[in-house]
Amino acid sequence: MEQYEYATGPGEGAGGVTGGRGAGAGQLTAAVRADVHLALAERLATAEAEAAHELFTAAFGLYGARHLGGTAGAEAAQLSWWHGPTVRVPQPRRAGRGARRAERDVVPAAELLPAGSRRGRHRKPEQAPGSTPHATAVERRTAARLLAAHPLVTAAGPHGAGFRLIRRHADWLAERFLTVLGYPLTIGDSYARLHKAGLPGRGLAGFGPAGYAELVRALGALAEGRPAEITDEAVRRLLAHWRVLTQHGADHELARALGPLAAPAAGTPALAVRRRLAESPVVLLDELSGPERAWLAGREAAEAALFADFLGLEAEIRAEGIALLDPADELTDLAGGDGGTLTQAALLLVERLVEELRPLPEESAPPAVLIPDALIDGALGDVTDEHGAQWSRGYLADLAGFRRDALELLRRMELIAPAGRAWVLRAPAARYAAPLEVQPGPGPGRHSRRELNAAG
Repeated sequence: MEQYEYATGPGEGAGGVTGGRGAGAGQLTAAVRADVHLALAERLATAEAEAAHELFTAAFGLYGARHLGGTAGAEAAQLSWWHGPTVRVPQPRRAGRGARRAERDVVPAAELLPAGSRRGRHRKPEQAPGSTPHATAVERRTAARLLAAHPLVTAAGPHGAGFRLIRRHADWLAERFLTVLGYPLTIGDSYARLHKAGLPGRGLAGFGPAGYAELVRALGALAEGRPAEITDEAVRRLLAHWRVLTQHGADHELARALGPLAAPAAGTPALAVRRRLAESPVVLLDELSGPERAWLAGREAAEAALFADFLGLEAEIRAEGIALLDPADELTDLAGGDGGTLTQAALLLVERLVEELRPLPEESAPPAVLIPDALIDGALGDVTDEHGAQWSRGYLADLAGFRRDALELLRRMELIAPAGRAWVLRAPAARYAAPLEVQPGPGPGRHSRRELNAAG
């Protein structure tokens, strides 16, 4: 809560920004003051790297939802992930598919035709967008998914067609996001801005304390209508990507809309749990507070239905917790940027770790187990021996960097988690392994360290 209040000023929560067509812009503009930007920039500049990530996220909430793909069978609330249905390692997906595919596939075709384009004389007239209850529901879900993946959507940006859907269903979207997640929605003539709450681990890639500080100072200057002094090209590129900087100058209204005003902290267990479900790959029960677990108990099916209707997500309910999955593999920022090598290697690695460390059915099923450090090296050596001929040469030339990046991807997928200087393997990782087969004896690869299991 301290970070949120520092970013917005005490008592200046975002609850007054109720969304709707153009709603909230006045309150938002009034709340964004030069001293807030300058004070926040100063604190970011002097923060440690991890603290800077968390502070920026707490102030701006500009991150996308992060969900796993694929389904592993029907709900089985009493079944452990360690022993339940699995999805095998998927083929790497093409980079950039993301939420753009949902926009391309679902936006009514009538909107995508150039003005005045001819139609075949035998073609039946198309129905107006949203003219049936089903079409309306599809449009609303598409718009909500776009905002969940991209909390800033601009008319001139890559999701311009989706922005039209957001404008069309502005009131419904504002009400649903505020009711379900406590997220205010601000919509202007050329932008839509969803105000998410702070969440650890969701900073901007490639940014550190100095970059964050320059970004906030630049936004502050542009919000006041002044030129911004920008020396960091990453800051300039990001502001151009956000359409704050354009070929014709700067969009000062959008700069004000992007001020440090994230959603307020969750005031109820319901909001806290729903935010984690909506934004995170996995929610483990043992990581929830007592009131949060009590609220969720018995509500798993109802919450699954709510998010299926709202965001098109499918629930995987297990004894250890819940994962809301996106079978379309769109509501995620987890794709590797190397064309698939990193993603494939990480999932093969986690498959080997599960095979070595998964508890047997007659044993207790903890939410996570400690990973011996040598086992990581052995398993990664095995999968590199077997699959490395098809992978990027750059990674194979730097095995230490390969190891670091693979573990970081698995951490972002929440399949592993840091435990001091070690790692733990979380139960949901087993969904990417082969079905359990009890085969005593040494592991299959020459680098494996199966004898370390007991010592771990």
